[in-house]
Amino acid sequence: MIDGILNGIAEKSHLLSNTGDIASIENYQSLLDVYPEGVLIVDHDASKVISANRFLLSLSGYDLEELKSKKFLDLFVIPNIHDFLDQFTEHKNKGEKSVFELLFKGKGNRIIPVKLIVRPIPFGQNTALFCFVSDLTDYKRLEVERNMLSHALKQVNEGLSVFDINGKILFVNEAFLDTFGYKREEILGTSIENLYSPVSGYDFQLHILPATLKGGWNGELKVKRNDGKEIMIFLSTSPVKDEEGQPVVIVGVMSDITLRKQLEEQLRHSQKMEAIGQLAGGIAHDFNNLLTVIEGYIDLLQNKIKHQDSTFNYLTQIKKATDRAVSLTRQLLAFSRRQILQPKILDINQSIKDLTVMLQRLIGEHIELVTMLDADIWQIKADPNQIEQVIMNLVVNARDAMPDGGTLIIETRQVQLDSSYKRLHPDVEPGAYVQLSITDTGVGMSGEVRRRIFEPFFTTKEKGKGTGLGLATVYGIVKQSNGHIFVYSEVDKGTTFKIYFPAVRSQKSFTRRECGETKSRGSGQRILVVEDEYLVRELICDTLQTLGYKIFEASNGDQALKIYKKHKDEIDLVLTDLIMPVMNGKKLIEIISRDNPELQVLFMSGYDDSAISKHGMLESGINYIQKPFSPRILANKLQEIFENQVL
Repeated sequence: MIDGILNGIAEKSHLLSNTGDIASIENYQSLLDVYPEGVLIVDHDASKVISANRFLLSLSGYDLEELKSKKFLDLFVIPNIHDFLDQFTEHKNKGEKSVFELLFKGKGNRIIPVKLIVRPIPFGQNTALFCFVSDLTDYKRLEVERNMLSHALKQVNEGLSVFDINGKILFVNEAFLDTFGYKREEILGTSIENLYSPVSGYDFQLHILPATLKGGWNGELKVKRNDGKEIMIFLSTSPVKDEEGQPVVIVGVMSDITLRKQLEEQLRHSQKMEAIGQLAGGIAHDFNNLLTVIEGYIDLLQNKIKHQDSTFNYLTQIKKATDRAVSLTRQLLAFSRRQILQPKILDINQSIKDLTVMLQRLIGEHIELVTMLDADIWQIKADPNQIEQVIMNLVVNARDAMPDGGTLIIETRQVQLDSSYKRLHPDVEPGAYVQLSITDTGVGMSGEVRRRIFEPFFTTKEKGKGTGLGLATVYGIVKQSNGHIFVYSEVDKGTTFKIYFPAVRSQKSFTRRECGETKSRGSGQRILVVEDEYLVRELICDTLQTLGYKIFEASNGDQALKIYKKHKDEIDLVLTDLIMPVMNGKKLIEIISRDNPELQVLFMSGYDDSAISKHGMLESGINYIQKPFSPRILANKLQEIFENQVL
């Protein structure tokens, strides 16, 4: 349109005489006024304003006489005047148009962004400069809004995509590119279906696209990254329609939920393990009481029968089977965290060193044992015997995974687990930990086996070759010690178990106390036995009487208090179960201790350690004995308490 107006003016200018005055251009004012943008006409030297159309007068706020009184260059804010004049003069001398983006200064200090096009037009013997001024206010506003929108889309954490109704990708933001691992030029123009797994691609055509065109769709999908890795996303789609209500493009908003799904799976696994643990622990607790009775009466019968009697041999076999049952129930209790530990501050490096010779014999000569122990690690608080059991069980598991030989690596090191680690493992509190790693170069395990590896009675060994309680026991001990255990394994690539124990910054080290022979009989001390299980209570009373103790027995806390009040000057020790109905053992002892704080106490328990902890019963220095126990173990424990009392 600019060229048409200029050509029209130029043709008419040829009708003027060679002496025509440039000011006569005003005769073409009506032609300029129809132009929908601003027009300024200035002389060849760009000093004097000759005329302006209505649009420019409206844009500037000046009338024509006010505008003519101003110099042309004074109407604009020109950042670099020298560059402007050089370009302006060069194009003017060549008869070419110049294009600039400047700020126009209107009346009352109004500043308006404009596009200025200057073109020289011959007019008779003179040349006029026609300046076309386009208001860029709306354009600049839209450009700012567009830039802000573009910047906002790039900063959005969710992946955004725009594709047509055939699935061709038209736009993606930075989060989308980061999630899928593509460069922008690699993804634009391709089909959105290329990102979906085969099943999801089928769903896209069959369900997602039709639902989107009807109004929108959202749900979870499995998609493929550029590196081939499959991830889970949550996708929400909606159509963008034209004025006639027809879908033009589709907008997709997606979030990578792979990590969330993994954490949900961890939570479900943890809940399943907890449920299994509660079931196994409850059963083991009931068996404990029965086995305590069985084992106790076997010992009593053996003491009454001579070794030469054939009945003694029968009892010996029953005793062996009972010991095996006791071992199994203790493993179940370890898995379910329902055993009472005796935690001490210990150096795990020393524990490993003490076991090295035994471990080498255990794994055989065809397996190389390598230890890499960090000398600067802190100590941990755990039951030394249980830690040894953890190491032994994991080593046996590694040995069985390397029937043709290999390498077994035991490593310790100090680690600091931060909040980013907790993000992947929500049950892990950030802090200092001692890491124990046991790695083998064996057959490894599949993902399905790895997910079930800590379940009790789950085993991949042949029938009769394992109980499936070894790793379940390890899991229970680690969890009960406030630790965490993770397994990393692939088929034919070996297995690594990593255990994290909370680190204790202490110079105290654990040294095993060597116990000499203890006397097994009492000397008439009087013991109040408090046990709600009749068979267990009867066995304990029979055992204590056989050992030379005098007894008072009570079936609950209330009955025990009545007996104590009546015979408190006669009672030397209270032997009580921790968990009982109506009144637990701790409450009973609290009441008795108010009257006699020096009275000796021995707690016994085979119940839930977590429940005991919640009731504040696991205090340091407490005397307790784990069910099931043999008469010999009970005798030794009582003798130890009474000897310490004398000391």
